[in-house]
Amino acid sequence: MDETFDVLIRRKQAELEPLCSRMEALRLQFVGEVVVFAERWFEETAKNYVTKYNEVTLGLGKEKLAGMKVAVGELVRNAGRIVGAAMSDPAVWWHLSPRKHDYYALYEQLGDKFPEVVDKAVRRALGELGGVLGEFGFGVTTDGGGKGSYPEFWFEVSEGAGLGGARAFFPHLLVWSEEMQYTVQRYDGLFKRAVKVFNELEELKEEQKRQQAKELWEST
Repeated sequence: MDETFDVLIRRKQAELEPLCSRMEALRLQFVGEVVVFAERWFEETAKNYVTKYNEVTLGLGKEKLAGMKVAVGELVRNAGRIVGAAMSDPAVWWHLSPRKHDYYALYEQLGDKFPEVVDKAVRRALGELGGVLGEFGFGVTTDGGGKGSYPEFWFEVSEGAGLGGARAFFPHLLVWSEEMQYTVQRYDGLFKRAVKVFNELEELKEEQKRQQAKELWEST
């Protein structure tokens, strides 16, 4: 009996592995697309704030404004590291930490809304700009301190962590690039297939344990 289960389990594992490999390739592709998106977004969003809050900008003067440009440029240069850190969280990508799941549309884009679990990771990366905006007086806080006049709260707080656990997070309207949307849609298609195989694999393992327990009882 155990031999039969072992064969079936190995077959399911062999079916799951290439799906997870393809999902990892799509994750890496998506990370690259977000890096390109973030590099452009950091610069464009900084320019939008400089223009919108022109009194703050004019009050900074040329020297401080040049310092802000340098800080934004650092974000652009480090976009790969920033995005990579946000996108490596196993909680974001099912294949990095496979688990039973009944919600087959976890990564599917619904209307104009992006998959929440991935969108949050993107927003954590983009939220790093908030630290620069706050430093130069543009009314943004990323640390939960609420400093400044009518600050924008560019942070999220993990449940039960309190403000001490706040981390940078972009809270406003965000439209992904078409490349990002398409890649996650492809990932969702693989996810639906992979999670079905994984659930079947886990059921085989559980049934094997049940049979082993029954045989142990009968042989005692």
